[in-house]
Amino acid sequence: MNDVGAQIRTMAQAGHSKTQTRQLLGYSRDSFEAVLELIGPVEFPGPNRSCGYRAATARKRGLYTDAMRKASALAGRAKHEKAKRTLRGVTGTIEELVEAFGAQVCAQHVRRRMRQGMTLEAALLTPKSTRNNLGALLGVTPDRRREMAAAGRVVG
Repeated sequence: MNDVGAQIRTMAQAGHSKTQTRQLLGYSRDSFEAVLELIGPVEFPGPNRSCGYRAATARKRGLYTDAMRKASALAGRAKHEKAKRTLRGVTGTIEELVEAFGAQVCAQHVRRRMRQGMTLEAALLTPKSTRNNLGALLGVTPDRRREMAAAGRVVG
């Protein structure tokens, strides 16, 4: 047991983590914990301080391989394709559909309406509510409103 204890202590001092040491020596988790109880306290490096972690970080630093680049581009294209929808024979993202149909609402409003339960067609083709801006729609400006108030007409 002294040889194993010495090996464990040497590996811990060299900067190997508890998991690395256990795996290199070929112990299961439970048996390694039992060995550690028998040999006494051993100080392993803290989280993200082991030599294995530092080596892995050094390998990753500044490394963006062609395979990673291709995978990233492929994932981006897949996400774009997944976001496409078809309405009346026109396929595109919500932004593209808003532009294609000349909708009176922006893409953000279409998404919000769909979250609230409207179909894509209803969300895209229903105009903005005129409840709050009826005056602007009818051409009633603040000056015209003042004239109407001065003339005694009811202005709401």
